[in-house]
Amino acid sequence: MNELALFAGAGGGILAGKLLGWRTVCAVECDAYAAQILAQRQNDRTLRPFPVWSDVRSFDGRPWRGVVDVISAGFPCQDISAAGRGAGINGKKSGLWTEAARIIGEVRPALVYLENSPLLRSRGLDKVAADLAKIGYDCRWMLLSAADLGAPHRRNRIWILAYPSSQRGRGRRQNARRKARSQIDRCYQTPGQVADADGTGYGASALQQCEPAAVCRDFSYAQHCRCQRRQSQPCTHKTSEAALSYSPWPPEPRMGRVVNGVAHRADRIRALGNGQVPRVAAAAFTLLNVTRQLASNFN
Repeated sequence: MNELALFAGAGGGILAGKLLGWRTVCAVECDAYAAQILAQRQNDRTLRPFPVWSDVRSFDGRPWRGVVDVISAGFPCQDISAAGRGAGINGKKSGLWTEAARIIGEVRPALVYLENSPLLRSRGLDKVAADLAKIGYDCRWMLLSAADLGAPHRRNRIWILAYPSSQRGRGRRQNARRKARSQIDRCYQTPGQVADADGTGYGASALQQCEPAAVCRDFSYAQHCRCQRRQSQPCTHKTSEAALSYSPWPPEPRMGRVVNGVAHRADRIRALGNGQVPRVAAAAFTLLNVTRQLASNFN
């Protein structure tokens, strides 16, 4: 299937499409660093060549009708996630969903695959479903995290699969959606840990400040001093001059530490925070698509 990737980021979702056998024919991404990553992955042939549009607001989907089979869109979650201010889907960034809905209506693909924070369920899922219904699409959704597939981090996300609606069996599908939502509500007890997409890592103020324990090469001296400290007494043990002069804080070398000089560190962290885990995205699509196909067989 040919994919149009909206809000493509650094390509996590595109890699998921590659796992599913899709071919990305066009992408839209406004972040210059993320767009550069997409270009580099095309240059090293990890990805096939495709154009990258810089602004979803000016993107015209009509020329892509009949060319694109699936639109993927991990639209901005900053106003929806727990890391944001909770403005919801009408916020400045997450409100770009309306542009995605417009493009979906212009392209009319066979499938639409969306991703966002699990808090979308209470901060805009009703609008997403309503907007899709207005342009003739039904949808189903699920929660799937990276931890569900064995990763050491949670990265819980909501995955939505939309497809053209039909009159036949609509009532049964609506009942199924209501049942599915009630099941999700029962299963989803606590909010997942959400990546701070705007963060740049931990600062010094976030780290615990503490003085290191006294260090010396004379074990008997160290042992004796620990005993004296526990008794709130000064250390009286005699030791060598070298041990007494030992400093727990050696002079800082001129050579930088491991992360010194790493290019675009903040950009990399932001790209990861905004990105999708390819394996999880591919698995969620597969599960949703199988259930869609099974449901259609009973209609």
